[in-house]
Amino acid sequence: MAVVTYIPGVRRVLCQEPHPSPYECTKTGVVDMTPWRPMYLIVCAILVLLTILIISLQLASFWLFVTFWSLWFIALGCLLCGATTITPMADAKSSAEEATVEPSVQRSASSAVGVPDAE
Repeated sequence: MAVVTYIPGVRRVLCQEPHPSPYECTKTGVVDMTPWRPMYLIVCAILVLLTILIISLQLASFWLFVTFWSLWFIALGCLLCGATTITPMADAKSSAEEATVEPSVQRSASSAVGVPDAE
């Protein structure tokens, strides 16, 4: 790969510019990368629940085992029902419009798959 990138003669044979141009990012990301706030709480809950499970299995305690499953389903319900954010439709539409793919990229992707151009 380095040979193809940095030797101008090889690049000319492959119909490329003699000198590579550096990559320039033209768009910003549309995915929110902020950390999930309840993550540490969920991790602690899972560690506590697994500790209860290990202790219940080591002691062969049926009631501790039932307690584990009860707490597990409560934690699962809290995970499913809590801490969700709803994106307004206006923001979702603008995000979808920003994430559209350029026609040239669509053509190259479809030709790579073997789909003929629709033009």
